[in-house]
Order: sequence, then C-alpha cells, then structure tokens
Amino acid sequence: MKILLTGATGFIGGEILTQCLDHPSITSIIVLSRRPIESLSSHPKAKVIIMEDFKLYPEPVIREISDADACIWAMGTYDGNHQVEVEYPTAFAKAMLQERRAGKFRYVHLGGAFTVEDQGKTLWFMPTARRGRGLGEFTMRNFAKENGCEESWETIVMRPSGVLKKDMFRFLNLAIVDTIGFIRSDECAASMIDVALNGSTEGVWQNSAMVAKGRILLEQ
Repeated sequence: MKILLTGATGFIGGEILTQCLDHPSITSIIVLSRRPIESLSSHPKAKVIIMEDFKLYPEPVIREISDADACIWAMGTYDGNHQVEVEYPTAFAKAMLQERRAGKFRYVHLGGAFTVEDQGKTLWFMPTARRGRGLGEFTMRNFAKENGCEESWETIVMRPSGVLKKDMFRFLNLAIVDTIGFIRSDECAASMIDVALNGSTEGVWQNSAMVAKGRILLEQ
C-alpha cells in the first residue's frame, strides 16, 4: 500500500514514520513536510515532498499523491490554530479528490481525548485549543457528506489521551499509567497505522481502544 503522512517531524508522527518504514504491507510512503528529513534521503520506499503552503497543491504534487491508498494526518497544534486544524486538512482533502479515479481513500486523523466538536460548549480549561482541534475533527468527519464523496472518502478520527514517549514507560508503573489514561507513542502509532491499512467499523477511536489495539499489534 501507498501511504501519505503529515506531522512526521513530531514525536507521534516520527514514531508513525518509523513503524511505516518497517511495515511489510506498506510499499511506499510519501511524507508531506515543510522541511527535508535527512534520514529519508536515500530510503528505498520513502519520499519527502516539501510543502511551502499546506493549502496549495501544485500539479506535480497532485500527481505524486493521487494514487495513494490512505493518509495518516498527524499534524496538529497545542493552541487550536484554525489554519492548521481546519484549513490545511480541508485543502488536502479537496486536492486529493481532484485527480482520484477509483477506490475509497482512507483518511486517519490524529485528534485528542479532550477535544470538543461543539463550538458553543462552555469549557473551563484550554477552551480555544480544545474547540479548535475539535472543529478540525468535526470538519473532517463530515467532509465526505458535505462534499458528496461518501463512496470515495472515509475519515477515521483517533483520540489518544496523554501520549508519552515509549522509552518513558520503563520508569512508570503500568497499572498507574492505565488508570491515569496515558498511551505510549508506539501504541498510538501502531493503532493508527493498522486503521489506515485495514479500515475500521468505528469512525472514532478513543484512547482505551487505541491502547488495547496497539498492545496487541506490538506483541505480535
């Protein structure tokens, strides 16, 4: 399968990238990035496309990505920036549909456990960030219906809670971690990649389901 990935320079996206490169079912991965990734400069199944503006997709870029099977959108912000959370993924989706000829495209969106799609809901902590990211989730979950492309587009939103680098877990009690509701970065990545490859009957995945799925996959 050919996979697209954004956010590869972040610690969640970086773990997704590492696992994608090692996954036998992924034959090609295109990374959309603002800057070069030196470690991929000579990798046989990876290519980096430098994006000057994530709202603009020139014809050469469209040709490179239009035959992909799925995208893992791991780009996000801590402040709910409207351009990044809403405008960027929407522009990507519309660009993908311009040249797509056959098959349903699967879009896996990295959200968060505390995001809120209801823009009128009263929030007592981090209201702007939670509403901003929630609006991004809502927009992409409804993209296919709003654009009349339900036969060719599928969105799956993943909502991890606190994501910790996998190496930190060696110092933590697993039972306490599970009680608090954290997820390891490798569990998060594994569950997102599996959904991108195999689809899901659920349109939204919560943290507990991601943890359970990720652990099963990593133990195999």
